Formats: sequence, C-alpha cells, structure tokens
Amino acid sequence: MGKQSNSHNDSSETVLGWKFVIIVGVLSTIFLSFFYLAMSQEPDYMPGAQRKAQQQKELAQHEQSSAASDVIEHNPQQ
Repeated sequence: MGKQSNSHNDSSETVLGWKFVIIVGVLSTIFLSFFYLAMSQEPDYMPGAQRKAQQQKELAQHEQSSAASDVIEHNPQQ
C-alpha cells in the first residue's frame, strides 16, 4: 500500500517539475526579449546617439545649402 502512494507522489512531482520548467522558460524568454529590445534601441541621451543626430543635422544643412546654391546658379535674377 505504501508503494502506490509513493509512485503517485513521484508522478505528481514530475508533472509539477515540468510545469515549473515551462513557466520559467516562458518568463525567461519574455524578460530576455525585453532586455534585447532595450539594449538594441540606443536612447537619445547617449553620446553615440547625440553624435549621430549631430551628423545627420550637419548633412541635412549641407544638402539644403547645396540645393539652394544649385537653384541660384540655374535661375539668375539678372
């Protein structure tokens, strides 16, 4: 009689163990996904992002000034 209750406890412990493993796996995947997304998106206040924004701003200003000079060369007002 003791043998049956012991095997019943083992099977329920095994089922609980697998449920625990699955739950931990799902929660770990969610956490690591958020962590990856947080690390891949560089915030605006980081020095690398500030340099990139400054370079884009300078490039846009350079393109605008070169486009304006092209318009002036092609359409003289004299």
